[in-house]
Amino acid sequence: MSHVPAAPHSEDVSWVPRTLLDRVAQWWRSSTLTLWAVAGAAGLFQLMVLNVASYTYPHLPLRGWVIASLLLAGSLLARRRWPLAVVTATSLASAAGDLWGPRGGLNLLSMLALYALLVTAPSRDRLIGFSVCALCALTPTTLAKWPQVGALSPGIFTLVLVLAVASISRSRRQALEHGDAQLAAQSAEQRLVAQRDAARHQARVAAELHDSVGHALTAIIALSEGMQGAGGSPQTDEAIDMMNALAREGLADTRRAVASLQTAPGPSPDDAGADAAVDPAGLGTEHRQAPGGAPGWDRLPGLLTTVRATGISAALSETGRHPRGTAGSQVLGEVVYVVVREALTNVMRHAEGATRVVISLDHDQASTRITVSDDGRGAQTGSGDDGPGSTQASPAAGHGLANLAAVVGEHGGTMSAGPATDEGASGWVLRAVVPFPEGTSR
Repeated sequence: MSHVPAAPHSEDVSWVPRTLLDRVAQWWRSSTLTLWAVAGAAGLFQLMVLNVASYTYPHLPLRGWVIASLLLAGSLLARRRWPLAVVTATSLASAAGDLWGPRGGLNLLSMLALYALLVTAPSRDRLIGFSVCALCALTPTTLAKWPQVGALSPGIFTLVLVLAVASISRSRRQALEHGDAQLAAQSAEQRLVAQRDAARHQARVAAELHDSVGHALTAIIALSEGMQGAGGSPQTDEAIDMMNALAREGLADTRRAVASLQTAPGPSPDDAGADAAVDPAGLGTEHRQAPGGAPGWDRLPGLLTTVRATGISAALSETGRHPRGTAGSQVLGEVVYVVVREALTNVMRHAEGATRVVISLDHDQASTRITVSDDGRGAQTGSGDDGPGSTQASPAAGHGLANLAAVVGEHGGTMSAGPATDEGASGWVLRAVVPFPEGTSR
């Protein structure tokens, strides 16, 4: 029922430390228990006052005043929601009691309502409510004891006291809220500064990646194109062509990574120069980007071709209904491609003596299960390399598997890698389950 904002208690919100008195005042303003306690205590006090008045004014019909007092005490329950209305009602009733009933019998109710009004209400309501309360409190005394102006002193003192206490409480609350707002603004500014610094760091990383890796790959492409046809044997020419294709694919992946790191991705003069170096013959954009197109289902055979060029037999098997062409297929295909690529990279780098690798994709209505197994001897290393030396893809297994597990986890999947557990089997197995993107259907 209170319009007073509660003090922030969340650990994520900065706020000015409260003293014990501040916390008590906040609890008093916001607690429902205090709302009822004040109304109940005021009602009991009014009954005591009217009981004493029955001896002072034996001729007055006090039953009606008892009922009115209890109703007005109950109206204090609404003093936080409708403070001006409660002040008006209690002040008029207090004036009526001073004129035609037990004098001073209802003044406490109007003062309690006035305090709540001065603490919580806007300026216009405070001015109106204080004027009504002062008029109703002073007019009966003026009419009864004129010209004894000194009789007004108790009423004026009471009004000034309530006004002073309420003003102090309101000023303290506003000062705390202003301090909270300043701390919140400072926290927001610090977050913005941290985001700006992170964006600058990403821009630096993107520039370094573009300048170093992009330059190296561009040079490899130019050199491999210059060596095409000069190998002297079909095997050498095929290896040079493979190097050229892999370098182009790596350059395209590097550019995608740079674009994702930049806050405002777009072509730069450096990119134009790199394109000219990579494509001196002026081939079309579509042809240049074909080897490094978006990762997905269509590029899986290219991974197998690369592995086979190293002398390892590679096979791909699929079961179930292929999700190609359905909503979400592209996202799923990109994740599957990344998983298979990293697994095959680990085989080529760490599976000693491997002669074959098998990639199995099992599609169902909910997910795609990926299994990549080889027959090599993977040595466990403690160098932080990308070796498959862990039964789980934890950070200790190397940056490659750790990052791969993070990618799969971001899409709601799971991944593990370790030695083959089948009886009589050798080699290593990487398993991953990638669920179908949420919000799409097969």
